[in-house]
Formats: sequence, C-alpha cells, structure tokens
Amino acid sequence: MMHKSADQVERFVEDGQAWVALAAGLVLLLLQVPGVQDVAEDIGLDDSRGLLITIGVLLLGSILLELRQLKRRVTPAITGRQHYSDPNEMYNALIEKASEMTDPEHLRIDVLGLTLYSAWPQLEFFLERPDVTNWTLRLATLATDTTAARHWVPDNWPQESSTTIAQVRDFEKGQGKLHSHAIEIYEYDFAPAVHGFRLGNGDVFISTLRWRDEGRLGKHRFPYDYVPVRDISPEADAARALFKNWFDQALLSSSMNRG
Repeated sequence: MMHKSADQVERFVEDGQAWVALAAGLVLLLLQVPGVQDVAEDIGLDDSRGLLITIGVLLLGSILLELRQLKRRVTPAITGRQHYSDPNEMYNALIEKASEMTDPEHLRIDVLGLTLYSAWPQLEFFLERPDVTNWTLRLATLATDTTAARHWVPDNWPQESSTTIAQVRDFEKGQGKLHSHAIEIYEYDFAPAVHGFRLGNGDVFISTLRWRDEGRLGKHRFPYDYVPVRDISPEADAARALFKNWFDQALLSSSMNRG
C-alpha cells in the first residue's frame, strides 16, 4: 500500500513538472512576440527581465529534475534483488550495504568462502576503516588438511586457505583488537559448491561454483545474486535457505574436525 501511494505521488510530481515546464516555455516564447511584452506591462508585469530570469530558473530546474529521474531509471538500485556477473561489482555492493548498517545487532558478516583468497582483502579494508568497530565475522573456509575435497578442487586451494587464515589471525591480533572486532574461523572438510555472504540484517549474496574442463571445481569469474531481506518471494526464501544450509554444514564440519 505504501509503495502504491509513493508511486502515485511520484507520477503526480512528474506530471506537474511537465506542465510547469510547458507553461514556462510557452510564456517565454510569447514574450518574444511583438506587442505581448506591452500587454505584460499593462497587467503589471513591467519587470520583463526579472520575469525572464524566473522562467529560465523554472526551465532549468525542470531539466535537472528530468535528468535526475532519468538517471534513477537507467541505474539499477542495489536495494532490490540484483545479479552480478562480475565479483568485483558484488564486493562493491557488499561493502556499501555493510557500511549502511547502524543497528548493533546487524554488525555481523557470515562468510561461506572457498579459500577466502578474494574475500578477505575486501573485508580487511572495510574493517580497518576508522568508523568501523565492533563487528562480528564468521569465516568458513576450506580445511587446510582436507581429505574429502582434495580430488575435487585445485591442488593449491588448501595451501591458499592456510595462507589466508594466517593473514586473518595477524589482523585479529592487531587492527581487529584495536577496532573491537570478533573473528571466528571455521575450516570445513567437504567439496565447496555454494558460497557467499550473509549480513547481520539478513541480506544474502550467494553464488555457486562451476565444474572446469579438467573435472575439478573452479572459481574463475563466477556470478553472484544479491537477495535483500525485504524480498519475501519464494525464490528469495529458497536462496536464503540454501545459504543457511551450506553455512550450517560448514560450522558442523568444522566442529567435527576439531573434535
């Protein structure tokens, strides 16, 4: 109901803007017609220069509003469901969404990673910002001593995961402690397929891996889907359930490995 009312108001403003621009343009043209200026003075509009300036301002304002509306129409807002074919675009959206969090209960990111090779540098840069404090991170990554996934992932992934874990631990002792961040690392032992991010408010960025020609999973330029918490469609619920299922399994796998 609120969205419908907002749309009606927006249409009213746009229609009014068009009529104002049309009227202003018509008056401007009429003032150029011989004799019309004399009539304007007869009815009290003797300051033609001021009138022209006023009309010009109205026209300029109308043009600027139209350009703003055009930009809004052609630029997809990241507040709705989005598809990102480039992971770099997804990271920009993820950090922007995280930056908007103000509720202390929402200052959390769950990461269902592969080796955290690309995710950690992005998150580290965000967590180092002077105004970013008291965040909780749960990072799930491929176990450095994995046995279940070794035949299905590139040979260097376990070592890559180990290197990233060491970087996270170094950060935790330094900037992490300085900014009062809480960081938990979970090493799972299964072949990763679903991966992504879940923000504390429930927004999810999710992706799946593809098989490579050599018969192993790969991570080259996979796409992401962003599903906001306000999207209550069956598709959105399915995406959130898929992330939760795989992330919970990663936590369970990690606890079994430690036990």
